Amino acid sequence: MEGDDERPLPTLERVSAFSDGIFAIAITILILPLTDVQVRDGQVVADLLALGHQFLALVVSFAVIGGFWVLHHDDLTALTGASRRLLVANLVFLFFVVMLPFPTALLGDGDSIAATIIYAGSIMGTSLTSLALWRVAEKDGLLKLGWARRWGHGKYWGTAALVVGFLPSIPLAFVSPTWARISWALAIPLSMVADRLEARTAR
Repeated sequence: MEGDDERPLPTLERVSAFSDGIFAIAITILILPLTDVQVRDGQVVADLLALGHQFLALVVSFAVIGGFWVLHHDDLTALTGASRRLLVANLVFLFFVVMLPFPTALLGDGDSIAATIIYAGSIMGTSLTSLALWRVAEKDGLLKLGWARRWGHGKYWGTAALVVGFLPSIPLAFVSPTWARISWALAIPLSMVADRLEARTAR
Protein backbone atom coordinates (compact mmCIF):
# COMPACT_ATOMS: atom_id res chain seq x y z
CA MET A 1 0.00 0.00 0.00
CA GLU A 2 1.22 3.49 -0.83
CA GLY A 3 0.58 6.82 0.85
CA ASP A 4 -0.70 10.00 -0.73
CA ASP A 5 2.85 10.87 -1.81
CA GLU A 6 3.24 7.39 -3.37
CA ARG A 7 5.78 6.31 -0.78
CA PRO A 8 5.19 2.73 0.41
CA LEU A 9 3.62 2.41 3.84
CA PRO A 10 4.77 -0.07 6.49
CA THR A 11 2.91 -3.33 6.47
CA LEU A 12 0.64 -4.29 9.34
CA GLU A 13 3.19 -6.94 10.27
CA ARG A 14 5.80 -4.23 10.90
CA VAL A 15 3.30 -2.09 12.80
CA SER A 16 2.41 -5.10 14.93
CA ALA A 17 6.06 -6.06 15.53
CA PHE A 18 6.98 -2.52 16.58
CA SER A 19 3.94 -2.29 18.86
CA ASP A 20 4.68 -5.67 20.43
CA GLY A 21 8.19 -4.47 21.25
CA ILE A 22 6.83 -1.37 23.01
CA PHE A 23 4.34 -3.45 24.98
CA ALA A 24 7.06 -5.90 25.99
CA ILE A 25 9.31 -3.09 27.24
CA ALA A 26 6.49 -1.35 29.13
CA ILE A 27 5.31 -4.52 30.86
CA THR A 28 8.89 -5.48 31.81
CA ILE A 29 9.71 -2.07 33.29
CA LEU A 30 6.88 -2.52 35.80
CA ILE A 31 9.16 -4.70 37.94
CA LEU A 32 11.93 -2.08 38.29
CA PRO A 33 10.59 -0.47 41.52
CA LEU A 34 10.95 -3.87 43.21
CA THR A 35 14.46 -4.72 42.02
CA ASP A 36 16.22 -2.76 44.78
CA VAL A 37 14.02 -4.04 47.60
CA GLN A 38 15.85 -5.56 50.55
CA VAL A 39 14.29 -8.51 52.41
CA ARG A 40 15.98 -9.05 55.78
CA ASP A 41 16.56 -12.39 57.47
CA GLY A 42 14.04 -12.84 60.22
CA GLN A 43 11.87 -10.05 58.80
CA VAL A 44 10.79 -11.72 55.56
CA VAL A 45 7.03 -11.62 56.21
CA ALA A 46 7.07 -8.05 57.53
CA ASP A 47 9.21 -6.80 54.64
CA LEU A 48 7.00 -8.50 52.04
CA LEU A 49 3.82 -7.14 53.64
CA ALA A 50 5.35 -3.67 53.51
CA LEU A 51 5.52 -4.06 49.74
CA GLY A 52 1.77 -4.67 49.47
CA HIS A 53 1.03 -1.45 47.58
CA GLN A 54 3.84 -2.06 45.10
CA PHE A 55 2.85 -5.68 44.45
CA LEU A 56 -0.79 -4.70 43.94
CA ALA A 57 0.17 -1.88 41.57
CA LEU A 58 2.39 -4.32 39.63
CA VAL A 59 -0.37 -6.93 39.29
CA VAL A 60 -3.02 -4.39 38.27
CA SER A 61 -0.82 -2.68 35.70
CA PHE A 62 0.44 -5.99 34.31
CA ALA A 63 -3.18 -7.00 33.73
CA VAL A 64 -4.02 -3.59 32.26
CA ILE A 65 -1.10 -3.51 29.82
CA GLY A 66 -1.71 -7.15 28.91
CA GLY A 67 -5.35 -6.36 28.23
CA PHE A 68 -4.47 -3.42 26.00
CA TRP A 69 -1.99 -5.62 24.13
CA VAL A 70 -4.67 -8.24 23.41
CA LEU A 71 -7.11 -5.55 22.24
CA HIS A 72 -4.47 -3.90 20.08
CA HIS A 73 -3.66 -7.25 18.46
CA ASP A 74 -7.36 -7.77 17.68
CA ASP A 75 -7.60 -4.22 16.29
CA LEU A 76 -4.75 -4.81 13.85
CA THR A 77 -6.21 -8.17 12.87
CA ALA A 78 -9.37 -6.35 11.79
CA LEU A 79 -7.50 -4.01 9.41
CA THR A 80 -6.60 -4.44 5.76
CA GLY A 81 -3.54 -2.20 5.85
CA ALA A 82 -1.96 0.94 7.29
CA SER A 83 -2.01 4.64 6.50
CA ARG A 84 0.25 7.46 7.62
CA ARG A 85 -2.46 8.80 9.90
CA LEU A 86 -2.82 5.34 11.41
CA LEU A 87 0.92 5.22 12.10
CA VAL A 88 0.73 8.55 13.94
CA ALA A 89 -2.34 7.45 15.91
CA ASN A 90 -0.57 4.22 16.81
CA LEU A 91 2.46 6.15 18.09
CA VAL A 92 0.24 8.36 20.26
CA PHE A 93 -1.43 5.26 21.70
CA LEU A 94 1.94 3.58 22.34
CA PHE A 95 3.16 6.73 24.10
CA PHE A 96 0.44 6.26 26.71
CA VAL A 97 1.29 2.56 26.98
CA VAL A 98 4.99 3.21 27.56
CA MET A 99 4.10 5.83 30.20
CA LEU A 100 2.05 3.42 32.32
CA PRO A 101 5.03 2.21 34.43
CA PHE A 102 5.41 5.78 35.74
CA PRO A 103 1.96 6.11 37.37
CA THR A 104 2.32 2.48 38.48
CA ALA A 105 5.47 3.39 40.42
CA LEU A 106 3.65 6.35 41.97
CA LEU A 107 0.73 4.13 42.89
CA GLY A 108 3.07 1.74 44.69
CA ASP A 109 4.26 4.46 47.05
CA GLY A 110 1.02 4.40 49.06
CA ASP A 111 -2.28 6.21 49.39
CA SER A 112 -1.35 9.33 47.47
CA ILE A 113 -4.05 11.59 46.00
CA ALA A 114 -1.80 12.68 43.14
CA ALA A 115 -0.77 9.09 42.30
CA THR A 116 -4.40 7.95 42.24
CA ILE A 117 -5.45 10.79 39.94
CA ILE A 118 -2.45 10.37 37.61
CA TYR A 119 -3.02 6.62 37.34
CA ALA A 120 -6.74 6.99 36.58
CA GLY A 121 -5.97 9.68 34.00
CA SER A 122 -3.32 7.48 32.38
CA ILE A 123 -5.70 4.54 32.04
CA MET A 124 -8.41 6.73 30.52
CA GLY A 125 -5.89 8.35 28.18
CA THR A 126 -4.62 4.98 26.99
CA SER A 127 -8.17 3.75 26.36
CA LEU A 128 -9.22 6.92 24.52
CA THR A 129 -6.13 6.89 22.28
CA SER A 130 -6.83 3.25 21.49
CA LEU A 131 -10.31 4.28 20.37
CA ALA A 132 -8.84 7.20 18.40
CA LEU A 133 -6.59 4.72 16.59
CA TRP A 134 -9.63 2.70 15.60
CA ARG A 135 -11.48 5.84 14.54
CA VAL A 136 -8.63 6.77 12.20
CA ALA A 137 -8.77 3.28 10.69
CA GLU A 138 -12.50 3.73 10.11
CA LYS A 139 -12.08 7.10 8.42
CA ASP A 140 -9.25 5.84 6.22
CA GLY A 141 -11.30 2.86 5.05
CA LEU A 142 -8.93 0.26 6.49
CA LEU A 143 -11.49 -2.05 8.10
CA LYS A 144 -12.21 -5.54 6.87
CA LEU A 145 -15.83 -6.36 6.13
CA GLY A 146 -18.17 -8.21 8.45
CA TRP A 147 -16.99 -8.89 12.00
CA ALA A 148 -14.46 -6.05 11.98
CA ARG A 149 -17.20 -3.43 12.02
CA ARG A 150 -19.02 -5.24 14.82
CA TRP A 151 -15.74 -5.42 16.73
CA GLY A 152 -15.26 -1.68 16.29
CA HIS A 153 -18.78 -0.99 17.50
CA GLY A 154 -17.94 -2.86 20.68
CA LYS A 155 -14.83 -0.71 21.19
CA TYR A 156 -16.97 2.39 21.59
CA TRP A 157 -19.05 0.73 24.30
CA GLY A 158 -15.96 -0.74 25.99
CA THR A 159 -14.10 2.56 26.05
CA ALA A 160 -17.13 4.33 27.48
CA ALA A 161 -17.39 1.70 30.22
CA LEU A 162 -13.73 2.07 31.19
CA VAL A 163 -13.81 5.87 31.20
CA VAL A 164 -17.04 5.96 33.23
CA GLY A 165 -15.54 3.39 35.61
CA PHE A 166 -12.37 5.39 36.27
CA LEU A 167 -13.60 8.99 36.00
CA PRO A 168 -15.42 9.13 39.39
CA SER A 169 -12.20 8.12 41.17
CA ILE A 170 -10.61 11.48 40.35
CA PRO A 171 -12.88 13.64 42.55
CA LEU A 172 -13.21 10.76 45.04
CA ALA A 173 -9.42 10.71 45.48
CA PHE A 174 -9.61 14.05 47.29
CA VAL A 175 -11.88 12.43 49.87
CA SER A 176 -10.18 9.03 50.12
CA PRO A 177 -7.47 7.68 47.77
CA THR A 178 -8.17 4.17 49.03
CA TRP A 179 -11.86 4.29 48.15
CA ALA A 180 -11.01 5.95 44.85
CA ARG A 181 -8.87 2.95 43.92
CA ILE A 182 -11.54 0.54 45.09
CA SER A 183 -14.01 2.34 42.82
CA TRP A 184 -11.93 1.27 39.81
CA ALA A 185 -13.59 -2.11 40.17
CA LEU A 186 -16.71 -0.42 38.75
CA ALA A 187 -15.14 -0.83 35.32
CA ILE A 188 -15.74 -4.60 35.50
CA PRO A 189 -19.57 -4.60 35.80
CA LEU A 190 -19.77 -1.60 33.49
CA SER A 191 -17.83 -3.55 30.86
CA MET A 192 -20.31 -6.41 31.22
CA VAL A 193 -23.20 -3.99 30.74
CA ALA A 194 -21.42 -2.51 27.71
CA ASP A 195 -21.05 -5.98 26.20
CA ARG A 196 -24.80 -6.61 26.58
CA LEU A 197 -25.72 -3.24 25.11
CA GLU A 198 -23.37 -3.83 22.19
CA ALA A 199 -24.92 -7.25 21.59
CA ARG A 200 -28.43 -5.77 21.56
CA THR A 201 -27.61 -2.93 19.20
CA ALA A 202 -25.75 -5.30 16.88
CA ARG A 203 -28.87 -7.37 16.20
